[in-house]
Amino acid sequence: MAIAAIIYISISVLLVISAGIFFVKAIQSLIQKNPTSKRHQQDQELFLRPTSNDALNISNRREEIVAMLERQFASSPSSDS
Repeated sequence: MAIAAIIYISISVLLVISAGIFFVKAIQSLIQKNPTSKRHQQDQELFLRPTSNDALNISNRREEIVAMLERQFASSPSSDS
């Protein structure tokens, strides 16, 4: 019985430590100023560009946004493929 209690406590301590490390790494990744994914950076640039009344520019932005949404939908776990 004592051995089971020691194993239980040691596993609990390891889980708490690993959760703490995971939490710290998650906070550090949120604090980073440079996005790690190039696609993520490109997707953000779509919405940061200055607005323009040029019809060709608006059409290109729509195509880029549609392509971005299709990529996100295709990579989502709920898509039926």
